[in-house]
Amino acid sequence: MKNSDSFVLFDSLKDIKINGEFTGSIISKYWDKIIFSDNIKISDSEGIIISDGLITGFEKLGNKVHPFSKKMDFKWNLTETPLEYSVCIPEDTMEQYDQGQFSNEFPYTINLLHTAGLLLNDLKSGLNHLDFFKGEILKNPIAMIRNGIIVADRVVIDDNGDPVFYDCLIVGRDKNEDINISYEPIINVDDRVVEYIIILGIEELKI
Repeated sequence: MKNSDSFVLFDSLKDIKINGEFTGSIISKYWDKIIFSDNIKISDSEGIIISDGLITGFEKLGNKVHPFSKKMDFKWNLTETPLEYSVCIPEDTMEQYDQGQFSNEFPYTINLLHTAGLLLNDLKSGLNHLDFFKGEILKNPIAMIRNGIIVADRVVIDDNGDPVFYDCLIVGRDKNEDINISYEPIINVDDRVVEYIIILGIEELKI
């Protein structure tokens, strides 16, 4: 990875742009969707390029909204890029996250084969399966919340119907609109501040 004093590689709101080719654990916010990648290239001449990134979110098909995840390449020029930001997770934060990973062999963990929507707070096309999975342990949840993204190893729905995330990477803006990255072993989130929760299927996570 090219040396950089900042984990924020691009931020359209704060007018931050670090030219270079970067590798690592990179998370990009693309409208209301999230892109995971191990690479990004930023330059004045070529714009922003991400190769083989995994994008996830909700998309409208006909009259219904469906969760999705798929791998693809991305390229945008700097004047018209739809990216809000791209960050590279610091190595020490990733080490904390990796050390907290829950064993896939745990007998009561639910691993979904394909990507599925657990919650979508939308008045027209919303869905809510929290009560259905109350007390279960779901692997690989991705959540978009107000001003932030949660990438967790697992999620459990508590007795109040709120999601409790375990082993979490959190990317979000503070009151000054600056981007912060943190690791939390556990975080309880009121479902009213969650925009959506998607469970990534193990097929999408295969390398």
